[in-house]
Amino acid sequence: MKYSILAVTSLTFLTACVAPPSSPMEAAARKAAAAELTAKQCAGYAGGYESVRKLRQDANKSIATARSLGATDVVITKARTDVRTAFDMQVAFTDQQQACNAMVGELAWATT
Repeated sequence: MKYSILAVTSLTFLTACVAPPSSPMEAAARKAAAAELTAKQCAGYAGGYESVRKLRQDANKSIATARSLGATDVVITKARTDVRTAFDMQVAFTDQQQACNAMVGELAWATT
């Protein structure tokens, strides 16, 4: 129990290195980046081929939304880097399955 609390606290501290999105445009870009990363890195945990196709569709919609809000290639690239950094830190402190489960859960919750 003591080690789980330490791991969660460390994970929260380290993922805090990635600042939260400061605008709806950045939030949409991050959502797109998260869907892309989940589709590419977590296919087995996300539900397989059909789920990956849906994640790709969600990513494309979120990129279109971000671009309509003013996102440039620089903003989208930064979102991909931020999401990848947070994901890699989570994998380092847990494992890929738990990191993927967290990504799938967050995306499912954020998608309406």
